[in-house]
Amino acid sequence: MPYAFERLALIEGVIARSPLGLITDVDGTISEIVPTPREARVSPLCRRYLTLLCRQLALVAVVSGRPAVEVRDMVGVTGVVYVGNHGLERWTKNRVEPSGSARDYFKIVRSAFEELSSRLSMEGVTLEDKGLSLTVHYRLSPHHEVAEREILDVLAASERARDLRVVRGRLALNLLPPVEINKGTAVLDLIRDYSLQGGLYLGDDLTDIDAFGAVRSAAAGSNFRGLAIGVTSAEMPEGLVKAADLTLNGVDDVGRFLKWLSQNVPQPS
Repeated sequence: MPYAFERLALIEGVIARSPLGLITDVDGTISEIVPTPREARVSPLCRRYLTLLCRQLALVAVVSGRPAVEVRDMVGVTGVVYVGNHGLERWTKNRVEPSGSARDYFKIVRSAFEELSSRLSMEGVTLEDKGLSLTVHYRLSPHHEVAEREILDVLAASERARDLRVVRGRLALNLLPPVEINKGTAVLDLIRDYSLQGGLYLGDDLTDIDAFGAVRSAAAGSNFRGLAIGVTSAEMPEGLVKAADLTLNGVDDVGRFLKWLSQNVPQPS
C-alpha cells in the first residue's frame, strides 16, 4: 500500500477541497499502545498540530473506542469534536449525547459488567466498563490466543452478555449494543453534519476499517473526496493495510504528517 509521504500530490488534491475535515482515532494513532489504557498519553507533537489544525479546518474530530468524556480529557484540545464508544456517543454542548437507540442499553451493559466481573478473573485479563460498552483487555495475559478463547467461552455462556455484539480490537474484545452504529456511521454523520467536501481519516485498528469504508462510500455519487490512512505497527490487524488508501508508520510518523498538513492545507480566507 502506498506510503503517504510518497503520495503527497494525491493528498494535496484532497486537502484543496473546502470544507475540509480531519478525523483520527486515538490509541495506536496519536497515542502509543501501552500495557493498560490508563497509561496512554497523546503524543505532544500530535496535540500541538491538532491544535493548529482546529484553526485551519472546518472539522477536526477524534473517533475512539474510549468514552467520549475520557477521550476529551485525554486529547485536551479545544475545538476538537469528540466521538466516543465506537460512535455510540458524542461530546456536545458540554455533555455526552448518546447516539440514536444506543441510549437504551445503559442498564443492559451495566448488568453484563456485574456478571462478567467475577467470571473473567483470569491472569492478565481486565474488564473495562465504558458506560455504553465493555472492553475485555488481555494484552497482559501470558498467552494471548488461549486467553481470547477462554474469554469467548465465558461470553457465549453469559445470559447478560449474550444480547451484546462482540467486536475484536487489538488484544481486546469489545462488547457493544446490537445497533447499527460504529466508527463508520460516526464518520458519515460528521461528513454530513459539517457539509465536508474533503476529508482524511487516520486509524490503526480493526474498528477503523469501518471508517475507511465510510470515507469511500461518502464519495460515491457526491462531491466529497477523502482518503483513509492506515497507521501501521508490528501488531496491526490483518486487513488494515488492504482497507486503507495510504499508510503511515506509527504514531511518530502521524505527528510528522500532521505537521506537514498544518503547513500545506490552504489557509482560510
